[in-house]
Amino acid sequence: METIKILFLASHWRVSLIKAFQDAKQSMELICADSDPLAASFKEANRFQVLPLFSDSNCLQSLLEICKAEKVSALVPLTNQAIEFIADHRHELEVDGRRLWIPQNRAIDICLDKWKLFKFLIDKGFDTPSTFFPGKLEFSFPLIAKPRRGEGSKDVFFLENSDDLEFYMKKCPHHVFQKRIDGQEFSVDAYFDQQGSPRLIVPRERLEVRGGEVMVSRINLNGSIIDKVKALGAGLGLTGPCTIQGIQDDKFYFTDVNLRFGSGFVHTISAGGNVPLMMYKELAGQELDSMKMDIKDHSVMTRYPESIFH
Repeated sequence: METIKILFLASHWRVSLIKAFQDAKQSMELICADSDPLAASFKEANRFQVLPLFSDSNCLQSLLEICKAEKVSALVPLTNQAIEFIADHRHELEVDGRRLWIPQNRAIDICLDKWKLFKFLIDKGFDTPSTFFPGKLEFSFPLIAKPRRGEGSKDVFFLENSDDLEFYMKKCPHHVFQKRIDGQEFSVDAYFDQQGSPRLIVPRERLEVRGGEVMVSRINLNGSIIDKVKALGAGLGLTGPCTIQGIQDDKFYFTDVNLRFGSGFVHTISAGGNVPLMMYKELAGQELDSMKMDIKDHSVMTRYPESIFH
């Protein structure tokens, strides 16, 4: 059987995800590429490559050379910047049958821009917290200030009063401001096949978060949330892995759509959501219909830091 080679772009610290693919024990070789020569993920890869920064004019040529030399079957981006880079160079990278694990540009354009995502959700009748630019709408505190384009909870601030708002309006002129909803935070791991059919949807309660990364989560196979994510995926035309975030209060409010593996996706994989096998089967041209997922409902993941010594 021909070995399928997957290149993870901007893999950096995603050690547990790469290990989950290794544990799938399929005929796959995993290649990690990152601009950091000390990226922790390199430890778990079959091979690794150091790339220039995405902003470097030599990055595309370097990536093309790696893909050709390694006979890469698929590119899997692990950051928003990596998604944008692949989308910007879709024509050059999508050759020789190589799969780019990103959706069409329409979904990328919407989901990577929090203002456009808010407008899409409202227009399509989904619940989402009120989001606005200062001075544009009436609002009440508390609020959250978020970069219009950002990830990993970087430069996210909580606002309790008008003084906070005035300060962050000046400090962060390109942020959007969102009504803060009190409720249970969820990350919903999902996988949509090449035709956009939902093959896996697993809601996880975010029980403890540190620096934007979930440290403790609990699977909660809430049927209402699953149905809403199915509808959202159809509306956006999602394909591949993604992690969708929201808050359950009196109803479920969508807040973010990450078009990639979220950091806690390994919980879903460990609990029975064998996405590495699904991706392998798609690349190998095999049917997914026979795959039955037995997800361990209410299972808990607790994460901890680990050290790698070179």
